Amino acid sequence: MEFNKEQIVHLADLAKLKLSEEEIESYKHQLQDILTYVEKINNLDLKDVKESLSGLATGALVPRPDQVEESKSEIISQAGQKDGQYVSAPNVFNK
Repeated sequence: MEFNKEQIVHLADLAKLKLSEEEIESYKHQLQDILTYVEKINNLDLKDVKESLSGLATGALVPRPDQVEESKSEIISQAGQKDGQYVSAPNVFNK
């Protein structure tokens, strides 16, 4: 698919953008490059690739257990606001 000036202007109007002639020409080439790349991806032979939501071959994506750990003193020392040994943050709920 080849983009023309009218299509770029139409996309710009949808995005509420005002483009110069130079920008229109630049976006035309950039969008063409993107579509060419997507076409390459669409043409890949993926029939032997197993679907995976985790990206792991085993598909075993197990969340780690929550563990309470004591804060490290060097982390607390770098905090912007401190209250003793705790990091302090502004109150946002009871204003």
